[in-house]
Amino acid sequence: MNQQKDKKQIILDIATRIFSRYGYNKTSLDEIAAEAGIAKGTVYYYFPSKEELFINVVEIQVKELVDTIRGRVREVDGFENKLRTLVQEPIRHIYENMPIWMDGLKSIPFSGQDRFLNFRRANRQATLDLMAEIMEVGKKEGVIDPDLHTEDTVRVISDWILMGNSNVVITDFERLLAQIERDHEAIMHVVLYGVYKRG
Repeated sequence: MNQQKDKKQIILDIATRIFSRYGYNKTSLDEIAAEAGIAKGTVYYYFPSKEELFINVVEIQVKELVDTIRGRVREVDGFENKLRTLVQEPIRHIYENMPIWMDGLKSIPFSGQDRFLNFRRANRQATLDLMAEIMEVGKKEGVIDPDLHTEDTVRVISDWILMGNSNVVITDFERLLAQIERDHEAIMHVVLYGVYKRG
């Protein structure tokens, strides 16, 4: 890693830690620069604003989450285990990080929100692609109806069960977590019996 990438990574690492601890509004670039042991101008060299730095942090966290989920799904065998992993893995991460993300995103200028929504849509597509892989495993195992339209099915699962639709706004994260944990088996029942091959 060259010195320029190294400094940028240090800023990102420290910003992630401080944003996670204090949230977006209570974090300043002065504080990030001081903890990094660099001049505030150096932070501005890499990130022209606090909003830009925050969006970079969120993008990295979301990419890491998607990569982690993809890896864990591929580590387990069988359609049902893969689907369970896809449903369960994000819950804790979303609960721990989404309030910070949402708090910050409400404060970011409109242009920054557009960028984040575009990023979210791209990651939604990555999740849809992973779910489509899982559906194909189910079809190969003979447990999914081969005539089931994969694209429509994964879109419904994403938008209505996994709440992957970017038009849905959720603000009470503790209630959301409790509801998902409470309803997890019911969700799995609906998903499994709604897609399992009959007879």
